[in-house]
Amino acid sequence: MKFLKKVMHANLTCRQVEEFLMDYLEERLGFWKTLQFRVHLLMCPNCSKYFQEYKNTIALGKTLFENPDNEAAGKVPDELLEAIMSVKKGYRK
Repeated sequence: MKFLKKVMHANLTCRQVEEFLMDYLEERLGFWKTLQFRVHLLMCPNCSKYFQEYKNTIALGKTLFENPDNEAAGKVPDELLEAIMSVKKGYRK
């Protein structure tokens, strides 16, 4: 019972969960922080959804860069290139 009270008493906030995401995924949190992180995810549907979307984004990014020699598909519209270049020139001043 003391164990459960200790975990429940030291709840993480949603902001802390966000700050600890990478540390959790890279297994750099200690035992108690990991436990608190997992308890928070079980109790907070918003953080649980955010965490799942974060993991999905990382997985998608990894698949996109599996072959770094791939060229981009399609052509960038000339108007977009011109707009980017005009903004870039404005920052050089």
